[in-house]
Amino acid sequence: MSAFSLMVVRGCGDVGSAVAHALYMQGAKVILHDEPAPAHPRRGMAFADALFAGTATLEGVVAQRAPNLDTLLSIGAIDELVPVCDAPLGELMQAYPPDVLIDARMRKRSAIEDQRTLAPTVVGLGPGFDTRTNCHIAIETAWGECLGYVVREGRTAALEGEPRPLDGVGRERFVYAPTQGVWHTALQIGSRVTKGPSIGHVEGHQVVAPLDGFLRGLSHDGVAVAKRQKIVEIDPRDVPQVFGQGERPRAIAKGVLKALNLHGDAERQFFGFEREFEATLDCMPMSVRLKMDLCGIKLSLAQWRALPAEARRTTLDAQCESHVDVRRLRRFLEWWIREGGGTTPLQIQIDHSDWQVATRVPDQVNYVLASSGLPHLPQPAWARLDDLQRFALCKLTTKGQARTLPVALVEFGLA
Repeated sequence: MSAFSLMVVRGCGDVGSAVAHALYMQGAKVILHDEPAPAHPRRGMAFADALFAGTATLEGVVAQRAPNLDTLLSIGAIDELVPVCDAPLGELMQAYPPDVLIDARMRKRSAIEDQRTLAPTVVGLGPGFDTRTNCHIAIETAWGECLGYVVREGRTAALEGEPRPLDGVGRERFVYAPTQGVWHTALQIGSRVTKGPSIGHVEGHQVVAPLDGFLRGLSHDGVAVAKRQKIVEIDPRDVPQVFGQGERPRAIAKGVLKALNLHGDAERQFFGFEREFEATLDCMPMSVRLKMDLCGIKLSLAQWRALPAEARRTTLDAQCESHVDVRRLRRFLEWWIREGGGTTPLQIQIDHSDWQVATRVPDQVNYVLASSGLPHLPQPAWARLDDLQRFALCKLTTKGQARTLPVALVEFGLA
């Protein structure tokens, strides 16, 4: 569980939303903040629409708009929701002083104010952040080998270069507001468009599609925009990515977790006898099977493999120590199963006593050891194991699992 009691993320675009999602899955209490009616284009990859529709879902996590600061606490108390607030930042910070403030507004070339007095830990994302002048920790956000890199002393790299191409198409896939004013559109995120026809208008100035493709980015109808502000993005690929977290926001969010020491312990995620599927996660390691049991969920191997790779990785990394963590992870998994068109996962009641009790070796464990010609396991040796090791032995002594048992005994120092 997070050592921080409250975190505030500024900016509910695709990057800020990915950060809030990652913090939520690590058991953090997080508030997402933005200006009223923001013009973020990648709304299918963000929580931004919560400020318009009241709620928004991103990869199994639901965000809900708090109409005012008085309702923020009640929404935040619902452990399965991320509250989104558009009250003035100063009022929010005074009412709910955070331990951590994360600036995910992605201001690019804009000057960034000194925020170091706003919270004990201030994390800045992207160009313009410097630990000597406006934040305590910074994260690199540009594509390349430094994406997600944690900067604890100094500044992030300056903005440079062109957008990463999609199917060979770079900056020409974006459309910018031709003038300042109110943006209007009748189209929806994900709609297919062809080059030429109007997508919408700003104060009567028509905005047309520059190429064929799908609307990956589309600022919400009725928002105020500045001249040259990005309002449309077209994905030219036959299979576009319009919804869900993007690769870059996810990598940035992982950098934030690392900066706050909230990333998972890789050494505790896999035993040595599970390393063969560490890269692919084609099978569930014991650490995930334990989480499934704690959540009361039974997934078949086919259901597990049907989950997208990043959903499996998020499950692996997710906290599952408190009742709050368990409810969050259960909701996340159920959403992904439904989203993939699969059957609802089987809800089961698990008796955890066998592996949680260190004072008594389960009869099943010693029975299978004896049946396999392996030495009896004395209680002191059982007590020296940690919870995950005891859980693994209980699983490995069930039907069809015993072939890995001798290897596990050696790894656990029992043979």
